[in-house]
Amino acid sequence: MRTVALTAALWLCIALSGLAQQAQPGTRNCATTAYLEHQKKLNPALEQQQQQMQQAVQERLQQQQSGWQNLRAVTTIPIPVVFHVVYNGEAENISDEQVLSQLEVLNADFRRRNADAVNTPAHFAPYAADTRIEFCLATLDPNGDPTTGITRTQTYRSEFDYAFDYIKKADNGGVDAWDTNRYLNIWVGNIKDKVLGYASPPGTTLPHLDGVVLHYTAVGAAPVNKFDSPYNLGRTATHEVGHWLGLSHIWGEEEDSCSDSDGISDTPNQQTYTTACSGGIELSCDNGPYGNMYQNYMDYSHDACMNLFTHGQAAYMEAVISTSRSGLLQSLACTASIRSDFGFSEQADTLVVAGESIAFAAAPEGVRATAWRWEFEGGVPATSTLENPTVTYPRPGKYNVKLTVSNGSTSDTEVKEDFVHVTVSDLTVYPNPAADFLYIEQPARILVRQVELVNSVGKTVLSAETSKRTLQFDVRYLPPGVYFLRILSSNGTEVRRVGIVR
Repeated sequence: MRTVALTAALWLCIALSGLAQQAQPGTRNCATTAYLEHQKKLNPALEQQQQQMQQAVQERLQQQQSGWQNLRAVTTIPIPVVFHVVYNGEAENISDEQVLSQLEVLNADFRRRNADAVNTPAHFAPYAADTRIEFCLATLDPNGDPTTGITRTQTYRSEFDYAFDYIKKADNGGVDAWDTNRYLNIWVGNIKDKVLGYASPPGTTLPHLDGVVLHYTAVGAAPVNKFDSPYNLGRTATHEVGHWLGLSHIWGEEEDSCSDSDGISDTPNQQTYTTACSGGIELSCDNGPYGNMYQNYMDYSHDACMNLFTHGQAAYMEAVISTSRSGLLQSLACTASIRSDFGFSEQADTLVVAGESIAFAAAPEGVRATAWRWEFEGGVPATSTLENPTVTYPRPGKYNVKLTVSNGSTSDTEVKEDFVHVTVSDLTVYPNPAADFLYIEQPARILVRQVELVNSVGKTVLSAETSKRTLQFDVRYLPPGVYFLRILSSNGTEVRRVGIVR
């Protein structure tokens, strides 16, 4: 097939940003490319960010390490999901059963366990892939408290427009996202102009707006989905999550063109989107003998016609997860476990002057912690059971910090070695006099930039630029006598008299 850079494939509009409002009756109405174009206009810097993420994905795809390939073969990739149901009328307040049905469809489609996989034509069956991606309904919210993974919010808005993204904003009648590094956020509501859904591929929107939006009538599969539509089998979510994981439309983004495509090597090039599900072979762009792959989830076919991702699409989505969406791999949102971590109560530095204090803050993930056990090497106090203790460090040195967090029967420990660096309280030069080495140790909050050692007649015999806290001068080969150390730092220039002895 003809391939082009994925950057272009994702950024081009379907037919300009107004396409979503112009879709013909009976046509799948995905507003993702129109949404991306609008986001690019609002935030021009996102284009470079998206290109960087695309480059990272390409580099990942080019890696031929057998370890990664073997990992793909034996490992499933879980993605925690939260559904935000935003409703005005009761019809929009879809049931838990409809949401759970949607989760089942996602898992079946991405694992190729969909019942209609048997409908994949024999000539395309070798390309059909189990992506190894699975979706779990979150059991923990961002605070570590239990959740059903479904939030419900009544809104004063009768509909939502993708151009404004109000469905994702609590201040505008929607719901704020949960941590988008740890959850796939799926908003469900009444989207304006019969848009079935839209999504944000990696790097194409601001972090707090990242996720998927679905029209409430397109969620889940019949008979749980009771809306009479060719899009009532839950494939809109499969399509939009494919976008969220970086996939483009299978025909590319130029309508009625053979000059671009989706950038995936094992999907046939095709001229434009499929509007229904006619059956048989449909040829375009010299893609014979088997023609368009309108059974692909990234086409516009009716739900009943869609039944596969390809191996190339699976590899691309996996590369996205391992790069720009790697935070999902660390998420504990679908578990009952806990992970210890910590930082500071306020923005601070682990570099302090002897005698100063540091205010620590526990920052565990997973279930909400109910007990904390700190150990502070070199600190006062040396231990604490407070969630956010303050510790004083009286002596210079580098010290470890250890935190064990627990919640009943589950616990975890994190140790950060040399986490705290305590410096002298004033710039120190030692030993003086020196025979072998002369050390210049700078305190926190002072940055030494350059040091010169000058002899008694004003000649510079040693010099160095440094960004380290301690600088070592080798004076073993200098004649004994009186020298002057000229130190240029963020505090200005200082001169110290030192002696060299033999």
